[in-house]
Amino acid sequence: MDTEPIEIFVHAGGQSHVVHANPEETVRQLLLRLQVGDDAIAAHFLFVGECDEALAEADDVEDGVDTHPPIEIDMCIETLDLGRHRHIHHHPCRAIAVEVNFTGKSKKHRFSPAATVETVAQWARKKFHLDPAVASEYVLQFCGTAVQPRSDQHLSQLPEAAHCALCFDLVPEVTPQG
Repeated sequence: MDTEPIEIFVHAGGQSHVVHANPEETVRQLLLRLQVGDDAIAAHFLFVGECDEALAEADDVEDGVDTHPPIEIDMCIETLDLGRHRHIHHHPCRAIAVEVNFTGKSKKHRFSPAATVETVAQWARKKFHLDPAVASEYVLQFCGTAVQPRSDQHLSQLPEAAHCALCFDLVPEVTPQG
């Protein structure tokens, strides 16, 4: 029986790849096909899908942590339901310690590498109790820079996350006028 290949986004080594995988293929086989070496495979965690569980965190929780579990490398694509989840994150960190600063205050959470920048931004807006009418006008910017990562990027895609920590300022989004 022929099965259709599944299009999957693999985020590894600070790069993203779009690959087609057979449902019976294992994640290990897929990574080896992408020329990710055995040493790198063994030294990293693997996550499937996206993680937004921080958005359900209670306001009074300080320094929370996502519980998004890593997957086993020898699981097959079909078992992991990658036809639905579509993303594999290969990252050296089990969690990325994120600090967000706003109006002289800081909030911290350890996010899954599979969380998006938008998930972190939503979490920060909630934690700092921004008025919902203006909250979407605030975005994340790397501390001490004017660089604002794209909201659809996963933390695993940010080269700055390689050391398992990120620092952001929550700032008003500047929109060009013209």
